Amino acid sequence: MTDIKHWESMYEKSPGQIPWEIYEPPIELIEVIENQIVKPCETLDIGCGTGNYAIYLSKKGFTVTAIDISENALAIAREKALQAGVEITFIKADALELTQTLHKKFGFILDYSLLHHIPLENTRVYSQQFKKLLLPKGKLLMICYSEEDEDAKGQKTAVGKYGNIMYYRNANEIRDAYQGLKEIYYKKARLGNHLQHAGHCFLFDK
Repeated sequence: MTDIKHWESMYEKSPGQIPWEIYEPPIELIEVIENQIVKPCETLDIGCGTGNYAIYLSKKGFTVTAIDISENALAIAREKALQAGVEITFIKADALELTQTLHKKFGFILDYSLLHHIPLENTRVYSQQFKKLLLPKGKLLMICYSEEDEDAKGQKTAVGKYGNIMYYRNANEIRDAYQGLKEIYYKKARLGNHLQHAGHCFLFDK
C-alpha cells in the first residue's frame, strides 16, 4: 500500500514531534458518539496511529480493534492504552488487506485521515472491503482530505510536507467508490492540528 519505512521513521519521533498527533478526537467523531448515532459495539479504527481515538472509543464503552501499518505507531499506542487502563486489540495490517487480516465484522468503523494516503488506482479495492467488514446496519465514518485542500493545487496527487504522496478525490468520486453502502450524510470537514486542511466527511450505513 505504501512506504512502510517512511511511516516507521515518522513514528520513531516522540509523540510531541509527530506532525499529525492530535489528542482530542475530531468533532465529527464526537458528534456521532455523543448524539448516539453510533452506540457501543464492536469497532474498528483503521490507521490508528498512536491510538488516541481508539482509546477515546474504548473509554466510551466500545470494543475496539485498531490497526496500523507501522509497528512503531502500535508500540506507542499499546503503551498509551496501558496507561489509560483500557483494553484494545492492536494489529499490524495493510489497509488494502483488511478482509484477509480481520476475521470478524464490526458495528462501527472509523476511517479518519487515511483515504488520502490510498493510491487512486487502489480506491475501489480499499473501499469495497467495508461491505464485508460491516455488520448489517453497521456504520462507517470516513473523513479525508478533499480536492479543495490548498496543498492539492488543483492536482489529483501531491507530495506532502513530510515526503509522502497525497491523493485527492472529490465527493462524487468517493460516493462512486463506496457504492453498496448507504450515505447517511455528507458534510465538509477540516483536518489537521490547526484545522488547516479542507476535507470530506461521510457517514455510511450498510
